[in-house]
Amino acid sequence: MKKIITLSLILLIGIFMELQAQDKPTSVTSSISNVTVFLSGAEVQREGRVAVKVGAQQVIFENLPVRLNPQSIQVSGAGNFTILGVSHRTNYLKPAEKTKEAERLEQLVKSLNEKINQQTAAQEVLKSEEEMLKKNQYIGGAQTGVKVAELKEFADYFRSRLQALNQESLKITKELTEWKEELRQAKEQLSIIQNKPQQPTSEVLVEVTAPAVGEAKLSLTYMVYDADWSPSYDLRSSDINNPVELTYKANVRQSTGEEWKNVKPIFSTANPTINSTRPVLNPWYLSFYQPPLSRSQFQFNAMPMAESRVAADYLEYASEMIVEDAKLEAPAPSASVYTTVQESQTSVEFVVDVPYTVPSDGQSHVVELAKHSLPAVYEYYAVRKLEKDVFLIAKVAGWEKLNLLSGAANLFFEGKYVGESYIETRQTDEELTLSLGRDKNITVTRIRKKDFAEKQFLGASITETREWDLTVHNKKNQAITITVEDQIPVSTEKEIKIEAVNISKAQLDKDTGKLSWKLALKPSESQSMNVKYTVKYPKDRKVVLE
Repeated sequence: MKKIITLSLILLIGIFMELQAQDKPTSVTSSISNVTVFLSGAEVQREGRVAVKVGAQQVIFENLPVRLNPQSIQVSGAGNFTILGVSHRTNYLKPAEKTKEAERLEQLVKSLNEKINQQTAAQEVLKSEEEMLKKNQYIGGAQTGVKVAELKEFADYFRSRLQALNQESLKITKELTEWKEELRQAKEQLSIIQNKPQQPTSEVLVEVTAPAVGEAKLSLTYMVYDADWSPSYDLRSSDINNPVELTYKANVRQSTGEEWKNVKPIFSTANPTINSTRPVLNPWYLSFYQPPLSRSQFQFNAMPMAESRVAADYLEYASEMIVEDAKLEAPAPSASVYTTVQESQTSVEFVVDVPYTVPSDGQSHVVELAKHSLPAVYEYYAVRKLEKDVFLIAKVAGWEKLNLLSGAANLFFEGKYVGESYIETRQTDEELTLSLGRDKNITVTRIRKKDFAEKQFLGASITETREWDLTVHNKKNQAITITVEDQIPVSTEKEIKIEAVNISKAQLDKDTGKLSWKLALKPSESQSMNVKYTVKYPKDRKVVLE
């Protein structure tokens, strides 16, 4: 009887385990094959293989980022099977795997501890040897003496050996101090990572059915939020007789929780995270204004039930419209030789044919996208009223064909780093103006003449005169072209009369008052301009002039 019960239990357990095995999804072994990085967010593609059996079954992609967009999931496959359905779930029982940074820090802590232990043991050996030498420093006996030669030989050995022991001990002490400090820093950094709350993981379940046993190839694509890229540039010019070399770079960051290892990234100028719904213009109904009721009036005024219900419905409708409008109007949050550019109707993609590894560390990693040699017209530019220095600028035509985005630029001129600038591509000018930094070999002075700073009272009016002398000096050993700008005031009141007395043949923009001179200067040549104007206004009013 006992044998029958035992066999029955074994049979039941076997059936139960078989049923469990049938219910448990088969894990897909996958790796990241492609990543498309957007200005905000990224699309990740995984390729994997899994063994399938006859009939319906579930396969599962595990250890995916928790912050992937479930609506973006797409699964396709190749093989003798059919995909029946795809679903997403969050696994709170299986946290995300350790990051590469955490693994590196753990290995570093282990290695440093081993080094410290080894050197501590070595230092103990040195101390033991030193103590042994000191205990045996007495030679000879009470009845017999020691020869001078033997004493000198022992003294020399004793001195040299103690000195060697001390030097070795000092070296070990220095190493131990450095390693202990490095160990402290590594433990603190590791503690920061370990103290962060463990994130759950995402899983994608795929229902498949197969007519026969075989292998299925599956491709999974999904969007992740914690990734982006931004453009930056290097602008290099050897001198004003050569083109500007522009290097287009992508600064990519990601903290998705998974490492993008050895993938050929694609950088897209699209932003799928912003609202893509077209705006709809509703009718604008105009009626007479009625002051809103106060809370007390709204609560205590006698109002029929039907009217009260209408008011409540209207308030609810208005609040829904406000929320909907807020949703619609809220602001949206050198591999270059191997890079190809693909343009679509709404975006541009830079396809990099070189594998990169981008860890999930939130740090910026630079990928070179393109290089352009830009024929440029160089000239110098000065606004002495605002800046004492002269700036070198390059004007580039045809820039709109380069698929540039606005971004910061590092400036290099004549082989030296000269500062930072900004490329603004949203301008409407036909030429792109690039600022290449300051040139100290060209000076511009702007001196005010005091003789014409006095006020003249004539009848009911006051007339003030201002006069400035500007001088440009080229201290370079080559000819230059320079644009110098200044200004005279512009009146917005009919009682204020402004007259340009002398502007030294400058181009005058009457709407803005801007004065502009374009000068060609030979080496060591100087040229001067004069700006003189008068301002007439009623004496009972006040006007502030520079």
